[in-house]
Amino acid sequence: MSIEDKTWRKYERQIHQELTSVFTDCEFEFDDRIFGKHSRIDRQIDISIRGNIGGNKILGIIDCKHFSKNIDIKIIESFLGMLEDTKANFGLIITNKGFSSSAKNRANVRNLRLDIIEFDELEKIKLTFDYFVNQKIRNLELSKYEFFKRAKQNSGYFDLSKSDYNKRIITFKEGFANTEYYAFKKIIKESARLFRDFTDLEILTIRIPANKENKKQLYYSKVNRNELEKFLKLDFRYLREDIKFWRSDFLENGDYTKESVYDFANENINSTEYTNYENEI
Repeated sequence: MSIEDKTWRKYERQIHQELTSVFTDCEFEFDDRIFGKHSRIDRQIDISIRGNIGGNKILGIIDCKHFSKNIDIKIIESFLGMLEDTKANFGLIITNKGFSSSAKNRANVRNLRLDIIEFDELEKIKLTFDYFVNQKIRNLELSKYEFFKRAKQNSGYFDLSKSDYNKRIITFKEGFANTEYYAFKKIIKESARLFRDFTDLEILTIRIPANKENKKQLYYSKVNRNELEKFLKLDFRYLREDIKFWRSDFLENGDYTKESVYDFANENINSTEYTNYENEI
């Protein structure tokens, strides 16, 4: 019997085919080889995933295990070493059986995900691109590098030269918001996004230029985490758990209306007139 005829090989190929059909924006390589940064040898990868999030390339590796018993801790330890050696952003172990309790405990790290998928029920795979976004958010830690990098990923209008990490100031360029209302709305949205992304961020100032009655205005708000959570009736740590919560509980929240945006602006947003963005901001 050739390797291609073996049950475990068919299992790997079916998983590869299913993932390829689900994640059309990603590139999948079956039976890949990635040179180990520490081992200095080529590491065999059942399935590799390459994609792009916020302008950044990501690499994921998948280990497929078609076993007659549960995955044990030794396999988890080996896979964690593979993650480190290949410098993958995340990893998946997919098996037809399950995992021992010690294996689950050892795998409780933020860049490893365990999925149990029955060999004859591959059509039930419910992985979505949200998983990759969630991993990106959960790995963020407050630092000057990641704070500014995240702001840049969120918008091409981010102005690094007019932002200040020490003062927790994020400034956006002209064109990010064209009217006063959209400046208000984006101040709330960008503040909420950064509070969600960085759990240690307690206070933040967002500055956005916009037009009002043919005059240039710089709108700005210095708000703390608790105040914005109270206004939006949300828990940013909860929103951080899954990008679906961000959409359903914030972006699609019926309580977040135009009237509420103006209510927030009246209490928390100020403005000052300017004529030349480069020289005066």
